[in-house]
Amino acid sequence: MTVRLCDDDVIIVDIRPPGFLHGSTAVAGSPNTMVPRRVQVFLPGSARGVLPAAELAATTASDVAGAWHVDGLDPTKKYAVIAYDHTGRYDPVVRLNLTPSVD
Repeated sequence: MTVRLCDDDVIIVDIRPPGFLHGSTAVAGSPNTMVPRRVQVFLPGSARGVLPAAELAATTASDVAGAWHVDGLDPTKKYAVIAYDHTGRYDPVVRLNLTPSVD
């Protein structure tokens, strides 16, 4: 939790979890070509099927240099990230079991 004192004695409390994930999107090659892509972060559901298969935690887009960043994730949980190629040339890229950083 972050507490900040702003102008006019207004207190802003940020109660989002402190974790974040970040990465980059690229087309593999020699060298890799950094590209903008849509990125979704999921919180996988229960293995028993009691909960939905996955919960969408965040959607963002990488910038023209391929960099993306998502804040407000629970660092005690593991997430899945999917990057999509809007051109349709490449299949989505999936990364599983990512633990958010807190520093």
